[in-house]
Amino acid sequence: MHPLLEKKGFILDVDGVIGRGEKPIPPAVEAVNRLISMGKKVVFVSNNSTRSRKIYMQRFKEFGVEVTEDQMFLTTYVTATYIKQNYGKSKVFTTGEPGLVEELKLAGHEIVDYDEAEILVVGSNRQISFEILTKALRMCLDRDKIYVATNPDKIFPSEDGPVPGTGMIIGALYWMTDRMPDCICGKPGKVIMQQALDHLQLKADEVVVVGDQIDVDVLAGKNIGAPTLLVLSGVTTKQNLSRMIEKFKVKPDYVLDDLSQLFSA
Repeated sequence: MHPLLEKKGFILDVDGVIGRGEKPIPPAVEAVNRLISMGKKVVFVSNNSTRSRKIYMQRFKEFGVEVTEDQMFLTTYVTATYIKQNYGKSKVFTTGEPGLVEELKLAGHEIVDYDEAEILVVGSNRQISFEILTKALRMCLDRDKIYVATNPDKIFPSEDGPVPGTGMIIGALYWMTDRMPDCICGKPGKVIMQQALDHLQLKADEVVVVGDQIDVDVLAGKNIGAPTLLVLSGVTTKQNLSRMIEKFKVKPDYVLDDLSQLFSA
């Protein structure tokens, strides 16, 4: 039995770990179901800033994984919750897609144009336009406006290969304004990880953080003091593993080809 199976809880990334976009990774899906059947506490922590929990629930159903909405800690939901907890119900302008807008509205925030907004929320948008970026720029230049980003990912895994992440927009705004977000809610930051731990009601050393990116998932685990498992089924591969470790100066505690190897090690 793999030593990580002794842990009480599993904080699992989604894209690159149990699926790639809308396509499941069948051995990993089976592994998730085995963990749940063993009585392990499992939550899913994703930096995907284009999807709502409702959308992910449907995707998990199609994958063949039965989960509840409160097991989903998507950066869309976590960002909306963070703003409500720290600033109350707010007027928000976002660069994001409908999934992020949905979670912001569910938290009680009002989606408005940039000139009415109190808070800029930057999230990925696969249809990003010059107009949207211009509005984000103008808000970012106003230091009285609060600037929150969903996640820092530079690239994201998809069915046919890597695509630009939210970091594309964060980077563009930084290049133009020399300003970084006041808070980045997603991994590797502690906001999203602490919400997951609070839900699990476990200590960091009682869980394992699983992901496919060293600078995002592994670092997130290190930042809360939890053991980490890197799977080579997403952004990080056997071919670039050594280069990624050297580049980011972060080493995972365990490395497996995919999540199913927990049960074959």
